[in-house]
Amino acid sequence: MKINIFQKGFNYSQDGTGNRLIYHLQGCNMHCPWCANPEGMLIKGTLMVNNELLMDSICPFGAIGNKQVDRSRCELCPTRECVVLHRNQGIRLSFEETGTDLIIEEIQRSSVLFYDGGGVTFTGGEPTLQFNGLKTLLEEIKLLNIHTAVETNGSHPKLAELFPFIDLLIMDFKHYDNEMCARLTGVGNLVIKENIARALAVHKNVVIRIPVIKGFNDTETDIRSFAAFFRQHPTGNAAFEFLPYHEYGRAKWLQCGMPYTMKDAFVGAETIVLYETIFKENNLSIVHS
Repeated sequence: MKINIFQKGFNYSQDGTGNRLIYHLQGCNMHCPWCANPEGMLIKGTLMVNNELLMDSICPFGAIGNKQVDRSRCELCPTRECVVLHRNQGIRLSFEETGTDLIIEEIQRSSVLFYDGGGVTFTGGEPTLQFNGLKTLLEEIKLLNIHTAVETNGSHPKLAELFPFIDLLIMDFKHYDNEMCARLTGVGNLVIKENIARALAVHKNVVIRIPVIKGFNDTETDIRSFAAFFRQHPTGNAAFEFLPYHEYGRAKWLQCGMPYTMKDAFVGAETIVLYETIFKENNLSIVHS
């Protein structure tokens, strides 16, 4: 079985405990305009371009000229010679296809580095878009007695099937309101809420992450509405983390040929403090990574 991965590497205590091998799986069903990994959005991948290093000669169909790429012509390209035959720094496909057996071998070789409670994390994009491959990997990793974590937007209807193989479940919750969530991310939150409720009921270790975006979910009314939702469910197995808006991915949007539309979206430290204060008032545990 094949898995498409757009980024991998070690990270300490950011997407799970200890030193972890992180795999970013290609494809996402949401299109959050603040995404830090826009190259991971399209399931078919995207061309990442460094215009200064582009060479006209690597495209036999004339889609590259004057250090620019005509992406409309690339959509119809049958061969992608620019990235298949001509490996170069000017242009590359966002992901690489890898067999699950090779990934397992890599994880086994790396296991000596999983110290301080470390292990393997699958994130994205949205890792559940490659559901069958992800499930296969999780099942095999658990047989190796290696700690597993998955970071997900929670929108896959079969997410609960993965729970037995996930030691740490990290779920993003963009907005409590279905219409607002759909308007900005392209996906409503009805299935997400169902999956969060199920995780809080049956999973042993859940972290809920809320990205805090000015004009989207940063008011006191927003915060209390989030807290009200979680008060309806058992939360003894859960912790909550608030991630203030940042622009770390802005340059990559341009490399992907996509406009970066976010403006005036930063929130102040006082907004995060208010989130933490209100959640603590509601007996909801806070975590920082």
